[in-house]
Amino acid sequence: MNFILPEARPFSFTSRPIPVPGDLRINWRVALILAMLGGSRARRASLAKLHVLNYAARSARARLVLDRVLSGDEPALNWHMRVEPAFGRALDFVVGEQFAGWTKVRQRAGLQLTEAGITAWQRINEQTDVLVEEKEFLQNFGRRITEGFVVNLLHTRRRDG
Repeated sequence: MNFILPEARPFSFTSRPIPVPGDLRINWRVALILAMLGGSRARRASLAKLHVLNYAARSARARLVLDRVLSGDEPALNWHMRVEPAFGRALDFVVGEQFAGWTKVRQRAGLQLTEAGITAWQRINEQTDVLVEEKEFLQNFGRRITEGFVVNLLHTRRRDG
C-alpha cells in the first residue's frame, strides 16, 4: 500500500498569552488545600470534608447554597457537589511534597498538616493578596463545616438522592 504524503510546508508558532483559570493551576490548588487543612480542627480534615470545601471554594453559587444548607434555610438535597480529578492530583502532590500526611478522621481517610505544611500554610496566610476570596470563605465557613456536618450532608445525599 502506497501513501501519498502532502507537500511539506514551513510553519511557525506565535506565542500568545492565554490566561489559565486559577482552579486549573496546581499552585492554586495546593495553596487552597493547605488553607483548608490549616483552618480545620487540629489541622486535619477528612477527604470528604476537603472535597466539600474545594467545591464550595470554586464558585460563589456553591458557597451560597452551602451557607443556606448550614443555616437550615435550604435542604441538604440542594447541595450538588462534583468530585474533581484535578483536586485528587493536587492532594497527591501535597502528600508527595510532605506538606500533609495520611491519617484517619472519624474512621475515614483524611489528611493532616505536617510541620512543613504548617509553615507553608502560615506563609500563605501572611500574604494579603493571595487567595483573598478563598481565605474569606474558609474564615466564614471553615469552622462551621464540621466532620459531623459533612457526614450528615453525604448521608442525606445517599439516602434521599
